Amino acid sequence: MEQQNAPQLSGLEGQLRSMILDNVNMAGQESQSTQRGRGRGRGRGQGRGRGRGRGGHFVDDANPPSQDQWRQNPSLPSRARGGGRVWDMSAPARGQHPPRVLQRPHYPSPGQAQTGPTFSQHSQPQTTYAPRTPQPRENPLVQIEHLDRIAAEEITKVEMSTSEIEEKEDFRKYLETIMQQAFAKYYSGDIENISLVGFGSLASGFGMPGSDMDLAVVPTYRDPARANDFSIDRGIPRLLERAVLDAKLGGRLLTRTRVPILKICQSPTETLYTALFEERQKWDELPDEEKYPSDATRSFVQPKPAANHQVPPTPQVDAAKFVTNFPTLGTTAPTKNSLQAPKTEVKSPTTETSSVTNDKAKKDQNQRSGKQWSREKVVGPLDFPKTGCGIQCDINFENPLGIHNTHMLKCYSLTDPRVRPMVLFVKSWAKRRKVNSAYSGTLSSYGWVLMVLHYLVNIAYPPVCPNLQLIAKKPEHTTTRIISGYQVRFWRHEHEIIHSAQTGQLTENKESLGSLLRGFFQYYASLSGYNYPRPPQFHWTNEVLSLRTPGGILTKQAKGWVSATTKITAEKKVTNRYLFAIEDPFEVDHNVARTVTHRGIVTIRDEFRRAWRIVRAVGQGFPPEGGIFDEVFEYD
Repeated sequence: MEQQNAPQLSGLEGQLRSMILDNVNMAGQESQSTQRGRGRGRGRGQGRGRGRGRGGHFVDDANPPSQDQWRQNPSLPSRARGGGRVWDMSAPARGQHPPRVLQRPHYPSPGQAQTGPTFSQHSQPQTTYAPRTPQPRENPLVQIEHLDRIAAEEITKVEMSTSEIEEKEDFRKYLETIMQQAFAKYYSGDIENISLVGFGSLASGFGMPGSDMDLAVVPTYRDPARANDFSIDRGIPRLLERAVLDAKLGGRLLTRTRVPILKICQSPTETLYTALFEERQKWDELPDEEKYPSDATRSFVQPKPAANHQVPPTPQVDAAKFVTNFPTLGTTAPTKNSLQAPKTEVKSPTTETSSVTNDKAKKDQNQRSGKQWSREKVVGPLDFPKTGCGIQCDINFENPLGIHNTHMLKCYSLTDPRVRPMVLFVKSWAKRRKVNSAYSGTLSSYGWVLMVLHYLVNIAYPPVCPNLQLIAKKPEHTTTRIISGYQVRFWRHEHEIIHSAQTGQLTENKESLGSLLRGFFQYYASLSGYNYPRPPQFHWTNEVLSLRTPGGILTKQAKGWVSATTKITAEKKVTNRYLFAIEDPFEVDHNVARTVTHRGIVTIRDEFRRAWRIVRAVGQGFPPEGGIFDEVFEYD
């Protein structure tokens, strides 16, 4: 019996031994294969080659499962896009451990008993994550209502009263009278008379309480053929400055600006008047050859030559030929009892090299290099304070384009009743945030108006205003004029514009003022978001605002405004910057934002982004960053 079972046991024993040896050999081969796959090229992935892929079933390219088989058994792997292998990531690879599932630790809730070792007993997490709070959705309607309320409160505060307008008009007439009297008594040239014509914000309807009054000197020549000639003799600005000072008004002629400007204040303090008086006396005491630069000509602004047309040079004019002896300046000045009569004849003007100019240049250089930049220019002894000296005005010479610009802006204000309040809102905001001073390196009031009009004409949809320079009207409605070499053409008939606006012919836009303001701040904030479709945004780096252009945008590259330029003459140095670019609607080679410095443009963009953050936070429960109209205060 035992002998019969022996062969059977030995046979079973041999089969078991053979199976064990076979399994050992297969495991060894698989281990070697895996090691060879991992060793070929670090970082190339595990298992290069067929069947060695990371954790998956291999499907033979020649025999993929059919569509019917896949429908009957969805667990079958589908064929990859374009044919080839398909990897089933749900199955562990041969010779590999299944992937570990990393989970955040589960902490017991308060009062819950712990049933096992805590997470801290095993290991400490490298970083703890606070639970993500759901972000509230933005509600544009709430934001629009918020801006509508602010606009209703603020615009009434920044509208100029009728009494202030009348007071400024009376002062204009007074200035015109004393200047005409001095002109008639001491001038003997080709100009018969002069007048002071208002332009700028007061004339366009965009003026705010306490704003300066802009006036232009318009000459009337004896020769009717020179009816459109705005050039004046170079001695006239100094003659008018002296007449202003003798009338005990504050007067200071700025000759280093782009065009000469005579700044006037109605009631200067004694200290300010004395400083202005002494500054004028310094100029009177200069040698005759140093009073005017050598390259000064009759016209301060040379007309732009028309295409294929030669413009003859304007001859130099001797100021003494037309300005006769003027009475002693300021004989009743508070600090000077007797003064020598100033010399008024200029024989041969040369390059200006006065020590006053050199000292001023050194002072400006020290201020730029040593002092911290501020949004407002520090008031010097010759600067007019913001308040306390009555009505202030700037008198421009040879600036006919400014008068036409003002007329076009007024026509824009008539196209829609939302234009004027929106301009006043933005100008008031810019004033509170101290980014509205061309003298301090930010943007002028005129520039802010053009920014608003650009949005209303080109960005708002449907447009709020038509483009008055492009609107298709009858030829007699858009008369083209050539002023100082530039084409001036726009729809200028105010009664026609008013009638078209009242009958609803100019716009289909029905947005509220708050909605337009929201879009305005969003556009210039230029912050990319995740909303689709993405709203339009202004690209400060390479775009130019161009009101006359269809679409409203040109590129700096196309304009050639890619780097700053400086024009130096014997009388002044004019720097044209193009960090921020706004094309003048008529004088197309003039950048209205040329005064904006690097710090200025950074500040302006920061203010737009701050305003947009405040608007977006409305209705979302975020703590307010502040109010849009919070005033900026700077301290020394």
